[in-house]
Amino acid sequence: MNWSFISHVTNHLAKPRLGEQKQPTLWPSGATATVDGQIVGKCRRQNYLRYAKDNYAFSEKYDHLEKVYQEVKQKSIPPSVYSQWIWRAGELYEQYCIDLAKESGIFVAEQVPIYIPDFNVSGKIDLVTINPETGKYHIVEVKSVYGFNANSVLGTESQRKNGNLGTPRESHLMQIGLYQSWYGNVNEEFAEGLLVYGARDTGRYAEYKITVELNEEDKKHYIHYQPHSPNVGPKVNSNLTIESILLNYKLIQDCINGSNIPDRDYDLLYSPEKIQGLYERGELNKTETAQHEKRQAQIKEGKKRLVKAVEKGDWQCRLCEYKDICYDSDSNPRILDLH
Repeated sequence: MNWSFISHVTNHLAKPRLGEQKQPTLWPSGATATVDGQIVGKCRRQNYLRYAKDNYAFSEKYDHLEKVYQEVKQKSIPPSVYSQWIWRAGELYEQYCIDLAKESGIFVAEQVPIYIPDFNVSGKIDLVTINPETGKYHIVEVKSVYGFNANSVLGTESQRKNGNLGTPRESHLMQIGLYQSWYGNVNEEFAEGLLVYGARDTGRYAEYKITVELNEEDKKHYIHYQPHSPNVGPKVNSNLTIESILLNYKLIQDCINGSNIPDRDYDLLYSPEKIQGLYERGELNKTETAQHEKRQAQIKEGKKRLVKAVEKGDWQCRLCEYKDICYDSDSNPRILDLH
């Protein structure tokens, strides 16, 4: 018998879901913002390529995007089978929290749709609960994490023992920030949002209060977070603004309607100048620092045989499904002319 259970269900995970295609939208999980002149969150070109492909397939209005559509169709990298399993595991953790909210009597709603029409952004709030002490509702966004990188949001063992937690990911802050700004802040029955992280491997968790507050000086709405459980900490201004997020959505929509393609916001391989900048700011690790210093000394001495240059880049490019559109086989940036 050659049939395999695990192969069968893995193949099932990759099958497209049935149902009619709806009008393509931008997603809160794909938010981008500018902080101190630096882009954080999703690469705007990545958002554009996905959005352009979907719009071309949906409506003749976007026939001018045919070359983009063909490029994405031919060169995009499909998600691995392991990614499919990781995504499903994340959905399960979210469902655990929903089920526990129901069992404990605080469940109000799940998968609540929101839509921001001026920017064509749609998403779904994971969970809405009611605080039994105050009667106020809370938007709850659930994120599952695992492995070493989970420490950045949960806090290391040392941090947690000292009464601290980690730092929420900017992409998650922007997502729940949009929900809180658009849905929670305009409804009197809602209090602050709650961003919940849970580790699928260790069982540890962390919860942050999320508020979106108007700054009277610049009239912008800033996303704040505050460690809430199992440790409590001071409120922190993330410096992420709703206005910046919406401005970047508008840029992508303008590119879709016109003939521009957003620049890459990240680099597969950093330039020598950027590596030097990282070195000067002390942002290379010990091995990379020694390697860089040795190479620079060899160059200064006029040697012809040099140690290999430090190679670093952004994970956003390394893991991107559109990597082969932006870079050639030697990891050199490609010039895109798709119109």
